[in-house]
Amino acid sequence: MRAGLLAVAATLALASCIVINTSNPGATPAPQATANPIIRGALTGQRQILASFYATASDCTSLGYPTLKVAKAPKHGEVSVEQGTALADFEKDDARRVCNGTSVPATVIYYTSEPGFIGTDSVEFERIGVRGAYGYHIYIIKVR
Repeated sequence: MRAGLLAVAATLALASCIVINTSNPGATPAPQATANPIIRGALTGQRQILASFYATASDCTSLGYPTLKVAKAPKHGEVSVEQGTALADFEKDDARRVCNGTSVPATVIYYTSEPGFIGTDSVEFERIGVRGAYGYHIYIIKVR
């Protein structure tokens, strides 16, 4: 009897943790941004860096390249994700701040608008860090 009560209690506890989308049971939830959208400026038709992501040890050596995947492509331009370098820029309380200003291996995002396009564009990325950290990043691009 006691085992039966425990089984029922466990089933009820697990059932309370499940959320079902009844309008579209096969749907997956939209990823959540790690922060508010980041606003960048761009000149029409010119390739420029939107962002760079790097993984650096406290002795300034690289831990590898973070992986970035375009989740939502821009409507008025194109992006490329490439391995390159960036200047390290850590917060003042971060032990890796000694690396600030040092060129480190990085995954770099470049954006180029359609020639002549003036207006607002956007792009969204999923990021997987070298140690498995996940991030979702939204960039709003003001093209002039």
